[in-house]
Amino acid sequence: MEKLLQEACKKVDSAEIFRVKSKTIPVNFEVNKLKSIDISENEGKALRVVNKGRIGFSSSTGNEDFNLMVEKAVATSEFGSEASFDFPGEIKRGGKEKKKVNIYDRKVANKSIEEMIKIGEDIIERMKDFNRKLRCDVTILKDYSEVEYLNSRGGSFSYNKTTIAYSVMVQKIKKQDMLMVDSSLESGKDNLKLEELTSEIIKNLEWGEKIVSIKSGKMPVIFTPKAALVLILPIISGLNGKMVLKKISPLAAQKNKKLWSDLLTIYSDGTINFALGSAPFDDEGVEMKRIPLVKKGEIKNFYYDLQTAGIAGVESTGNGLRTGLQSEPVPSISNLVMREGEVSFEEMVKDISEGIVIDQVLGLGQGNIISGAFSNNVQLGYKIEKGKIVGRVKNVMISGNAIEELKNIVALGDKSKWISGKYKFPHIYLKSLSVSAKK
Repeated sequence: MEKLLQEACKKVDSAEIFRVKSKTIPVNFEVNKLKSIDISENEGKALRVVNKGRIGFSSSTGNEDFNLMVEKAVATSEFGSEASFDFPGEIKRGGKEKKKVNIYDRKVANKSIEEMIKIGEDIIERMKDFNRKLRCDVTILKDYSEVEYLNSRGGSFSYNKTTIAYSVMVQKIKKQDMLMVDSSLESGKDNLKLEELTSEIIKNLEWGEKIVSIKSGKMPVIFTPKAALVLILPIISGLNGKMVLKKISPLAAQKNKKLWSDLLTIYSDGTINFALGSAPFDDEGVEMKRIPLVKKGEIKNFYYDLQTAGIAGVESTGNGLRTGLQSEPVPSISNLVMREGEVSFEEMVKDISEGIVIDQVLGLGQGNIISGAFSNNVQLGYKIEKGKIVGRVKNVMISGNAIEELKNIVALGDKSKWISGKYKFPHIYLKSLSVSAKK
């Protein structure tokens, strides 16, 4: 890496190299039977340079000659954006040692394929014990990654990271009706509990046994942690420093203003042990940290990478992340956590005379997210009647504007759940939301 960096710096003013080597093993079951075991190994490098004040970039996922990568980076710099940052220098340790972030578990790295198969079989057996007619698709996945970073100002880091995930999709087919329930658990540590996964699925299957009708109109709605992204995705987009700089975020001029319920507190935190978005540094050498984004309904910070922070005249928040080796870092959330409330899910349900619970939606992330508007078909939802869940609803759509709806939070759940390994949400109980039912 050092020799490669020296070669690059002969032709440019400054540079960084980001290298990733990974090994991923998914064990896949389809319709209750082992379907495939895949093993994929990938290695690649990304080179970002600053040449004559402009940014250039190139990447390689093969054995491409590094000199060719440098030539491509220099060529793209001729048309690249003007650089508004310097690469981070060597971390100077003061009297306070940086908090260690645990993201590697030897048990995950050493977990055998036989063990992974056994986990998948156990999940399927538990589901069949509940109902022999269920069709189960299961994936047990483990990933091991080595990450290395070096820049021309002395900034450098390296780390190893593990991921393990159990994901399940269960289908129950009865005449013309198909009930589909999805659930998953993800972590960097081998601490996932089958009981938690299967009991949630079974509870959803029990609630969904009976199909009930519901009328269109405004009514109370409870979003499960899994469905909470419907409401939170527009906030994530709106607090993105790049969107703020472009002045296309409706939240751009709202910092330190009270917008939402006092119950809403959200922060980005890349230092949570074994969360999938955690690391000691972001992908451009800035230390990960906890950043308060919303506190008691008031916007406290936007999140930035080096380039957008430089343009905005602020410091990077350590949120410069890559979606892959083929892209430069952009402002992205590491892990997003919403503070819990004090009300149980059961108490929320008891409080509602007529309303619905939303667990899964179709089309998440589609539409004009940045405006806050959403309109989603409910893939899995339940009707509440006189304080009880009475059955599953079909052909139902929810719509609204998240920026407005989050002003009307009645309560937040007292227990949170990790979603996709990097979002941690409680249940969200809204006073009123537009629900449309097809006749």
